[in-house]
Amino acid sequence: FLIGQEKFEQFRLDYYPDRIDPKLGVNIRQVMEKTLNTCRRYAINFTEKSPNLLFSGDTGLGKTFLSACIARTVADSGYSVVYESANHLFSNMESARFNDDADARRDCKKYTACDLLIVDDLGTEMGGQFTTSALYGLINDRILAGKATIISTNLNSEDLEKRYSAAIASRLRGNYRRIAFMGEDIRLKKNRGL
Repeated sequence: FLIGQEKFEQFRLDYYPDRIDPKLGVNIRQVMEKTLNTCRRYAINFTEKSPNLLFSGDTGLGKTFLSACIARTVADSGYSVVYESANHLFSNMESARFNDDADARRDCKKYTACDLLIVDDLGTEMGGQFTTSALYGLINDRILAGKATIISTNLNSEDLEKRYSAAIASRLRGNYRRIAFMGEDIRLKKNRGL
């Protein structure tokens, strides 16, 4: 799908099992219905004071789709929204820093200035010292400026700390509302014709 075409009404709860998961002790479909409703309310009621969200869960559970729904709704309300994959975001930040790339510098200014920044798939980018430093700076700058950010990741809290740093994990835990995504990979289900 293309970012910008997604609508909350297209999110299919029937892809999520309507039963208690024995490991988690919760009904997955009910959790995902709550997640859908939380995302819809966030988008509809978005203001410059909206909180930060951390979408976490395995691959193929709808994080990108619901992020795109939020982006579209918030942008349609007149707010500035930047939606970027983590890979592209850090690539731009590196180009702006080390290659004196004017386009990348302009993009980096948007990352800090926009009303809502959505970073998709954090943890899939090439790791390293620069990425950790850039991520810390971006998160910290947006928190200090009171600007809303949504980050989606397949990494859990411990993995975030191992991959980046304790300081980044602490900011994510302390300044972001965690939204859980559960179930089985929807892309695989669609591929199997389910």
